[in-house]
Amino acid sequence: MLEGTKQWVKKRPALFRFYLWLLDRWKLFRVTGLNLSKARLFRQLRPYTMVPYEGLSSLLTLCVDVERRNLGGAYVECGVWNGGCSALMARTAKRSGHARRTWLFDSFEGVPEPVELDGAEAKRLALNNASGRLKAIGHFVGALKNVETILFREFRIDPERVQIVKGWFQDTLPSQKDAVGPIALLRLDGDWFESTKVCLETLYDNVVSGGYVVIDDYGHWEGCRKAVDAFFLERKIQVDLKPAGYSVVYFQKP
Repeated sequence: MLEGTKQWVKKRPALFRFYLWLLDRWKLFRVTGLNLSKARLFRQLRPYTMVPYEGLSSLLTLCVDVERRNLGGAYVECGVWNGGCSALMARTAKRSGHARRTWLFDSFEGVPEPVELDGAEAKRLALNNASGRLKAIGHFVGALKNVETILFREFRIDPERVQIVKGWFQDTLPSQKDAVGPIALLRLDGDWFESTKVCLETLYDNVVSGGYVVIDDYGHWEGCRKAVDAFFLERKIQVDLKPAGYSVVYFQKP
């Protein structure tokens, strides 16, 4: 059956591309309805993010709520890829007139090696090498130039309001924690156990009361889920984890 499908696609590539386009537009309509400005925004972000439309819509809602309540603190994203979600956050701050900063942390080399806690699927990506070394394995590699394009060229965000920090989380977050200061919304997209763990351990205390923490991979990557659950247990934190599309969850800091 699968081989037959592959042959059909090879023979009709234009028709298959049209099918994918139609499917994408249907997914977009399900999320945005007749809100044309929202649909245009999400289409503009699409080449720069792997987050489904439901996740983008949820993130936009949280950012709008942060601005509406005039919550203090920065937007922070750990795991930027090509900058789609970063741009959404920075754009929301710009449109509200709030002078908050947006901090972006990424290796721009992709993810490092996983550890055993990340599970079988992560180990397969790393060719069964799960030593946890801070060494890129060639997956989920974002490009800094794409981040700069969507932020500064397409959305015309003031570069003075954006701080991009290149490097592994374990190296950059501890040294930048104090400079980041209070956080209104923290978005984590680090995939693995150790990456998620260091983000929570280093930056959670910076999140202001009533601020949000968004975890992109909780419903997909085993290590991410284990890191979040272990952090809650260790810190005796009880929160209401709310789903926001495939794999994404978020909660409001008590």
